[in-house]
Amino acid sequence: MESRAHALVALVFLAILGIGMVVVGLWMHHGQRPGVTFDVISSYSVAGLTLQAPVRFKGVRVGDVTAIGLDPANPRMIRVRIKVDEATPITRATFAELAPQGVTGLSYLSLTDRGTDFAPLPRVDDRPAEIPMHPSFLEVLSRKGESLVNRGNELASRMNVLLNSQNRTRFAQTLTHLDQATDHLVQMETALLPTIKALPGMVAATRSTMVASQRMLKHLDALTVAAQAPLADTAAAAKSLRGLGVAGERAVNTLNYDTLPQVNRLTQSLITSSTAVQNLSRSLQRSPQSLLYGDRGPPPGPGEPGFSAGGN
Repeated sequence: MESRAHALVALVFLAILGIGMVVVGLWMHHGQRPGVTFDVISSYSVAGLTLQAPVRFKGVRVGDVTAIGLDPANPRMIRVRIKVDEATPITRATFAELAPQGVTGLSYLSLTDRGTDFAPLPRVDDRPAEIPMHPSFLEVLSRKGESLVNRGNELASRMNVLLNSQNRTRFAQTLTHLDQATDHLVQMETALLPTIKALPGMVAATRSTMVASQRMLKHLDALTVAAQAPLADTAAAAKSLRGLGVAGERAVNTLNYDTLPQVNRLTQSLITSSTAVQNLSRSLQRSPQSLLYGDRGPPPGPGEPGFSAGGN
């Protein structure tokens, strides 16, 4: 009887467990949210990505990974099937990247877009639309790692060449010269300290000088204002003198170009008249009778009638 009771209890427990598993399975199946299926096509490694891994759109979880496998059309490519919410804005500009989940070594699928094309992804023969996979930061770092290592080796070689014994000696000499220059700077600073201490007094004296200069400028402004009236009178006098000079210049021009030529002509006429009077006076002195009889003319020459060798 006891063995039958244990068997009955075991059967009841198994029946209850089976019913519970069926109920949970049905609940989970019917509790799944409706979504849209997409295929992420990747030419890069998807290490760390597992089934049921979360799919996030700009950090917001929108779905899960449902399948991972090689692409039957091209075995070099990896096809990751995802299921996301219908409200997720998947467009032609959307692409996927692998992102790490903390320090667990696992990854999730991150969806984002460039915002350049808002047209929805097309479907071909009712197959899921395809989203391209971009390399993650770790993938880019691993691809660039070899070149970085090579550049690091090249840099180390150049540093070894730079830090040879001769250059190390020069660096030591340079450091020694810098120490000497520093000592000279300290000495200069010590020598300049009295001047620096005297600067406040110099600044105060400069301020007082500036104040005095401002006062002097104010007085100069007042003198300028007071001198404007005499300057106006001087300008009027200068204008009168300028008019007088113009009149004098006109008088000089009249004297030079009009009066003096007339005086010269009059003088020439007087000189001619005086010469004529002098000639008349000499003629009357030689022969006064010419006043009554006129000029007798010159005596006859040889061969002319009335010529006399004796003169008369």
